[in-house]
Amino acid sequence: MKSGKVAPSFIELARRRQLVEAAIETIAEVGLAKASNAAIAARAQVSPALINYHFGSRQGLISQTLATIQQRVDEAMEPVGVDECYVSALNGMLQRFAAYCLDNLPAMLVLTQVERRDRSDRTAADAERDKGLEELRSFVTEGQTAGQFRLVDAGLVASVLMNAMTDLPREIRDRADADRTVFEQDWPLLLVNTIAVAAAPEGDHGDE
Repeated sequence: MKSGKVAPSFIELARRRQLVEAAIETIAEVGLAKASNAAIAARAQVSPALINYHFGSRQGLISQTLATIQQRVDEAMEPVGVDECYVSALNGMLQRFAAYCLDNLPAMLVLTQVERRDRSDRTAADAERDKGLEELRSFVTEGQTAGQFRLVDAGLVASVLMNAMTDLPREIRDRADADRTVFEQDWPLLLVNTIAVAAAPEGDHGDE
């Protein structure tokens, strides 16, 4: 007889998703510090004991919540088609990120809030950031080799892009009266035109 963990049932998976969504909503509303097991469970309308049952601890739920949000962001960032050049590829990527932030602001605020304040899992968070920075640096270097990006320090450009993306959800929150085009078009172009040898044309929507 084979040994090993039994795969979670459909009901267990549904309960875990329910608790993750409740964690997102609770943290977005009251902040990480006040998002207790009791508060999250109350929003999900379940017993607080279920958090420990499904995730081991509050931190286990927070870690899974972050992983879920990050997975959704990664999926949303996938290109729809093939970009003609590095400039349009960068513009399209930033447009997709901005659109996802606009449509999923509570979750994105949770992601940035927890990453900034929760020090209990810094190794994983730092590793994720380093991975993202390296991917951006490699992309910028390739664009420079192709003659489409300015010959500036690729590591610095990657850091600027990463920081801009990290700050965008709070900018959207603080400028709730701003038109979507400010974030979906102006914000990407501001970053792209900083490093592009040939500026991205206005109205360029990448691979949309």
